[in-house]
Amino acid sequence: MLLLCVLVFACSDTPAEPEKPEPEKPEQPDTPDTPDTPDTPDEPVVEISITAPETVSVERRKSTVVTVSVDVKVSSKAEMSVAEGIVTEWTCTSSNPEIATAERTSDTSISVTGVAAGSTDVKIVCTAGEAKAEKTFAVTVERGAVKILAIGNSFSQDAVEQYLYELAENAGIEVVIGNMYIGGCDLDKHLANMKGNLAAYDYRKVIGGKKTAKASMKLYDALRDEPWDYISLQQASGKSGRYETYTALGELVDSVSVAVPDATLMWHQTWAYAANSNHESFPAYDRDQMKMYSAIIEASRRVMNENPEIKIIIPSGTAIQNGRGTYVGDVFNRDGYHLEVTYGRYTAACTWFEAIFGVDVTANGYAPAKVTDEMARLARAAAHAAVMSPDAVSELDGFSKPQIKEGDLTSPVYVDFGPNAASSAPWNNITSYKASDTPQWLRDANGDFVSVNLMVGEGFTADYPGVSGENDQAPITVDGVKYPISAWKDGIMVSGTKGGGNVGPASIVVGGLNPEKAYDFSILAVRFNGSHSARVTEYTLTGASESAPQQIYTGLKIGSGAESFANFASVPFDEFVASFAGVKPDASGNVTIKVTGIDTSKAADGHINALVIAPAK
Repeated sequence: MLLLCVLVFACSDTPAEPEKPEPEKPEQPDTPDTPDTPDTPDEPVVEISITAPETVSVERRKSTVVTVSVDVKVSSKAEMSVAEGIVTEWTCTSSNPEIATAERTSDTSISVTGVAAGSTDVKIVCTAGEAKAEKTFAVTVERGAVKILAIGNSFSQDAVEQYLYELAENAGIEVVIGNMYIGGCDLDKHLANMKGNLAAYDYRKVIGGKKTAKASMKLYDALRDEPWDYISLQQASGKSGRYETYTALGELVDSVSVAVPDATLMWHQTWAYAANSNHESFPAYDRDQMKMYSAIIEASRRVMNENPEIKIIIPSGTAIQNGRGTYVGDVFNRDGYHLEVTYGRYTAACTWFEAIFGVDVTANGYAPAKVTDEMARLARAAAHAAVMSPDAVSELDGFSKPQIKEGDLTSPVYVDFGPNAASSAPWNNITSYKASDTPQWLRDANGDFVSVNLMVGEGFTADYPGVSGENDQAPITVDGVKYPISAWKDGIMVSGTKGGGNVGPASIVVGGLNPEKAYDFSILAVRFNGSHSARVTEYTLTGASESAPQQIYTGLKIGSGAESFANFASVPFDEFVASFAGVKPDASGNVTIKVTGIDTSKAADGHINALVIAPAK
């Protein structure tokens, strides 16, 4: 639409009226003659009208063209030359450029660009001579899809490839999530890949809740693939608390900033390993979880202080540590370093959600189907507290002790020992062989927390990680109890030297039992692919009295050789379970399980894979 400047002059002639006689006037005294003055033209009358939409909607980081019409009318008895001398000008201004900007792009158009979700207005001011008119229209900037890219490794995989999309969707936020993945990749390798333009990444994307993957992706290509709003960087987990390994960070930040200048850079603060982790990098922190956590915090603080281009910290490490400080304990890892795949990953995703969007995640209604309501509340609380205080562990109100089902135990309690394969509900997972001074609360077969708790005592020396081939087998069923592969493939052990005598005993204390009641205990011990008689474990239970010891020959080998079973189905699995019936607790409600490794001259190891506690039949 063309700019209209309409100049209208009222100068047309009208027919003469008949002359009328003038009334006589009284004579006036003579006055001195005054010189004649020339006629002056009337002042021009200028009218300005501005036509524009009342409202405009635009997506964030996109532009739209707004058509404007300015109509100027000039009415005067003056000469045309006077009217033609009036100059018409107009400008436009956004009242909040942080929401939307406005730029005049022609005589009839304005370009409005969304910057951030929200509302503002644009004012058009037109002047013509001394006349002035204004027109304001409202601008709404829609959020549109928020695009998040992680440049990381398996720890970013744990954090963003599941659950983050659903959390955002529940909050009404559309997201596109990308993860540039190389297992164990550190900052040096990311920078080398960028400088060399190497096709080294597995590029995972989540769009519309669906995940895709593209192999052999270059970092520059991923950076150009979407107009990313947020881009995260992180160090490899083993180096995360060693700031001397961060020398490539500054150049990497500069390179990413040049490639995607409009993106907000973030730092992903990763988590310390589980206390019983066997990760090769854990000795750098003296195998001390809190020492590793503190080192990560210090390194992350320096990242933020020394790299002002990084605007947001995502404190996943603090969120996980917050969760470990509750009654559930150190159960957030599946293998000692990667996150447990349901509530562990959910805790990290909750942290990313609140750190990016600034929305309290405790009010979010989404949780994975396999995560209990109480565990979901705990994960959200841990994440929220971490975003509020990213550099320190917070005590979470209401999570020092679970809501306990009242009354005596009425359903079995299932316990899986070992770090390498967590079992899903109704199993409780004990992932560390290290002695603890705080009991772990247990759930029964119905998923309810009960008064029964468990504490690993002194004497255990290591995890039993399992060997290989267990996953090709099947669950073990004994006396109606189905032990999943995840329960029998790994455990905790007490280990000695063959020929050096028996080792142990190590102890496990089961507490919270009713001293007036009796209970049945079943202990499973399996060492897959081991000679049947090479390792023997002895168990004794002590409550109101001490039980007779029972032994399990733990080796289970499939094959045709000596001490082997022809196939898995032919194994007499009841030989791998020690059953203690009618055990009464001591006066404090405790039963202590003692685990001893018998010296067979071939080995001196003892271990436990799983435990079942049930009301006495």
